[in-house]
Amino acid sequence: MPPHITNNNKRAPMISLFATAPLPDLNKSATNSPESSPTLAALTISAIPPPLTLAQECSIMDKGQDKLPNLPIPPLEQTLARYLDTVRPLTTDQEYQRTVAAVKDFQGQGPSPPKGLLPLGVDLDKRLREHARECEERGTSWLAEWWDDWAYFSHRDPSTFFVNYYFGFQDDPRMPTQTARAALLVSLAIEFRQLIATRTLTPDMARNAPFCMNMYQYLFNYTRIAGSCADSAVGFPTETNNHICVVRNGKFYIFETLHLPSKPNSVLSPREIMIQLERIKKMADDDKSSVPQIGILSTTHRDQAAKDRVTLFEAHTSNKAHMAKIESSMFVLCLDSSSPSTSEEFSRACWHGDGASRWFDKCFQLIVFANGRAGMNGEHSKMDATPTSRLCRFMIDEAQARNLPDFRNLNAEDLYECASALDKPQPLNFITSPALDRAIANAHVTFKETVDAHQMVPTEFKGYGKGLIKAFKMSPDAYVQMALQLAYYRKHGELVATYESAATRKYRHGRTETARSCSIESKAFCEAMDNPDVSLKARAAACRAAVARHAQYTAWAVDGQAIDRHLLGLRLIRRPEEEVPAMFQDPVFARTCRWRLSTSQISDDCFIAYGWGEVVPDGYGCAYMVKETELYFCVTSLGLGSKEFD
Repeated sequence: MPPHITNNNKRAPMISLFATAPLPDLNKSATNSPESSPTLAALTISAIPPPLTLAQECSIMDKGQDKLPNLPIPPLEQTLARYLDTVRPLTTDQEYQRTVAAVKDFQGQGPSPPKGLLPLGVDLDKRLREHARECEERGTSWLAEWWDDWAYFSHRDPSTFFVNYYFGFQDDPRMPTQTARAALLVSLAIEFRQLIATRTLTPDMARNAPFCMNMYQYLFNYTRIAGSCADSAVGFPTETNNHICVVRNGKFYIFETLHLPSKPNSVLSPREIMIQLERIKKMADDDKSSVPQIGILSTTHRDQAAKDRVTLFEAHTSNKAHMAKIESSMFVLCLDSSSPSTSEEFSRACWHGDGASRWFDKCFQLIVFANGRAGMNGEHSKMDATPTSRLCRFMIDEAQARNLPDFRNLNAEDLYECASALDKPQPLNFITSPALDRAIANAHVTFKETVDAHQMVPTEFKGYGKGLIKAFKMSPDAYVQMALQLAYYRKHGELVATYESAATRKYRHGRTETARSCSIESKAFCEAMDNPDVSLKARAAACRAAVARHAQYTAWAVDGQAIDRHLLGLRLIRRPEEEVPAMFQDPVFARTCRWRLSTSQISDDCFIAYGWGEVVPDGYGCAYMVKETELYFCVTSLGLGSKEFD
C-alpha cells in the first residue's frame, strides 16, 4: 500500500507536497500536549532499536539479522535516467523536453554549470550518502528515521479510510459461534505474540535469505497517538501489558490473559477466553445506559482527533486512564453485532464498520461478527502488511487444525467454578461532557459523509489465475498490473502515475519502494489494445513487452534500485534555506508522483477480502490477490465509478 499523500478533507490535490512546498520538519517530535500523553509506562517508538542482547543474537528469530545488507542508495545518474524513462509516457513532447533540461541542470550538465561548486543535485546526493553512513553506524537505514513521519505521521487525513488496511478471513468450515471463533483466534494471536517475545519465530525468508524482522516489534502493544501537527507512535512493554481490549456496541472492556501476571505461561485457555467474551457480550448487550461512543473519535481528521483527545481527557479525570488501557493492550478485539453476508458488506465491515465499535489507532483490530465471520484491520504507520498477513495465516491455519472451545461439556457447576477463577472483565466507563458529546456527534456526521461518498467494488474473477498466467511464461503480478493499466486507460482515456508497493525487507529496516507501473511499454500496450488496425499477434507482443518491463522494474524496486525513495531522500536532505531545484519545481515531477492509481498485492488463500482507500481524491485504491485459479480485486474511490473500472 502506498504512503498516505492525500488531502481528501480539503479536496485539494497535494501538488505542492511534491514540488515547492516545504517538507515536514522531521527533526521535530510530534506535538502531543501533556494532557494527551499516555499515563501508563510507555516507550516512545524510535527508528533505532537497542543493540541485540547475546540471547537475541543466538535466537531463531534474529538469525542472520546482523548480516543483513544496508538499504542502498542507487547511483544518481541511474536514478535520474530511470526517472526520465518513467515520466515519458505521462508527458507531452514539450513537457518532456523541459523535464530533461531540469534534470540536466540538477546534474550540473545544463547550459550554465556552477563554477567551483558541486552541482546542487550532486551535492545533495553526496550529503545523502554521508547521512546513510551515519545511520548505518547507528544500526538503521538512511530512510527509517524519516519514513514514518514523512509517509504517515505528518499527514492529516483520517487514518480509517486513507491509511489503515484490512483482511477478510476465509470462513471456518465448522461455522462456529461468534465467541468460539473469537476465543480461538485470540488464543492463537497470544501464541504468536509469545513467539515474538521469546524470539522463537522463524524469520521471513526469500530464496534462503532472511528478511528484516524489525517490524514485528510493532505488531502488539503499540498505538498511534494523534498529535496537533504530527502523530507519534507509542509502544508498551509486553511483560507488563497482557490485557486485551474488547469493544462491542461502542462500549470498551478489558480482561487479563494471564492467570498469574508474573508467569507468561499461565495464559487463559481458549475456553476461559470464551467465558470472558461471553461475559462481555452480556454486559454490553444488557447495558442500556447512554455511553459516549469514543471509538468514533479515531475516525476523524488527525488534527481534529488530537483536539478530541484533549476534550476526552478534560471531560473527566478517569478518561485518561481508561484510554491508556486501550492503548497499552495487546490489540483490540471487535465483537460486532452485525452479520455481513455479501462481499461488499463484509469488506466494508472490515474496513470501517460502524466507526464507533473500533479503535483505528491500535496496532491491529481483530474483528469477529455475529455470524462467525472474521477479519482484521491494521494500522499502517509502523508496520506494512507482511507481518500482519503472517499473523493472520498463523491464526487461520492453526484454528482449523484445533478444536473450538465449547460450553457443552461443562455443567452449570463446572462453568460457575471456571468463571469464578477468572477476574471479571473490566468495563471502561468513559464519562462524557457537553464538549465531548459535541465532538462525538460531529465525528459521527463526518464519518457517515465519508462512508457514503465512497464507492467500493470487490470482485472475484474465476476465469483463471496465476496458474494459467505462468503457463504464458509471464509474471502474474506484472500481468495483473497491465490489466489495471488497460482498465484505467479505457475508462479515462489516459494513463496516470501508478503506485505498486514493493517490499525492501531484504535490507536492514527496509520497508517499501515504489514499483512504477506506467511505462513506455504499458502505454504502447494500451494503445495497441484499442487500435482495431493492430493485429492480435502484435497486441500479444505488446502485452509481453509491457509485462516484462514491469517485472524488471519491480525487481529493481525490491533491490532498492528504483527511484522514488532516492528522490525523496534528496528532497529531505536539502536545507530549508537552500533553493529548491528546478527538477522538483517542475509540474511534471508533481504529477508523476501523484498516485491516482494506487495498487498492492497480497495473495493468500486464507483471505477472501483485502483492501484500503484511495490516496488522492481523484484516484482509485486497488487491492488485488492473484490466486491459483482466480483473481480478486477491490476498487475504492470517491465517486469515480469503481464498478465501471472493475
